[in-house]
Amino acid sequence: MGRDGATEGEPSPLGDVHLGRMNALIGLFLCFQAQPTTLNLTVDGAERTALLYNTDSAKPNAPIVFVFHGFTGGSRQAARSYRVHEEWREALVVYPQGLTVHSPRLNRDGPGWQHQPGDLGDRDTHFFDALVEKIAKEYKGDPKRVYVCGMSNGALFCFELYATRSEKIAALAPVAGAGGTWLLGVKQPRPVLIIAGETDSLVPLRATALTRDGCIRLANAQKQESEWAPGYTLYKPEKGDAIVVWHQHSGGHTWPADATKQIVRFFREIDARLKGSISQHKSLETPVR
Repeated sequence: MGRDGATEGEPSPLGDVHLGRMNALIGLFLCFQAQPTTLNLTVDGAERTALLYNTDSAKPNAPIVFVFHGFTGGSRQAARSYRVHEEWREALVVYPQGLTVHSPRLNRDGPGWQHQPGDLGDRDTHFFDALVEKIAKEYKGDPKRVYVCGMSNGALFCFELYATRSEKIAALAPVAGAGGTWLLGVKQPRPVLIIAGETDSLVPLRATALTRDGCIRLANAQKQESEWAPGYTLYKPEKGDAIVVWHQHSGGHTWPADATKQIVRFFREIDARLKGSISQHKSLETPVR
């Protein structure tokens, strides 16, 4: 005899009731979860899509956060895995969908992003430009407060945007990815948080550390005695706010469990300074009556 009165091995009517209630609760929870808006654009003759979150909770002039998936990933997978939109509900968070690229390292094709400036006709750089314009115009996002993060190939693309669109981004946070010598083309140093795994077999730690060193040189930053957070080394420039934060974890090619929380904290800190700077600039432009 089971605890609900049913004979062992027989279906329990009370079990069916419990299961029904559970399914109803799950359905109710899913209904209340944030549903994205699908953005459709034609860029350089190609149909492109992205998922935009927090259109109901973000206020006008909200910051815009890009989250780029890794090779063979996708916009829905990135939203489900990284959940940046849940950590920063006041921001408009966009998960773009990549097109097919070839991975020389893995020798196969899959959804992803251009590997360097000029690659594939800069199709993904133009896609980024178009998304910023569309979100600013149609959803009232602030084009002066654009943040980018990404995983693996998406992290590589963040560095590509740093090299070619530094005037359009406020800060970047690449995870498990490295940049190339083309980072020397950065026009304006920006704050950057880099997360890397010691046992990463796809993007070796040495490559990511070299990218970190390049960002440090660009910002003319020096290592600080105090950490930005436990396990997060801080490099601070003598002038400006283009800090470099470095986190080296013991794992491999992965997005660590605390990565989303730390990335959003990093972006929020930069955003608070940026909003103060913008407000001060606007007050200076306001004529005295």
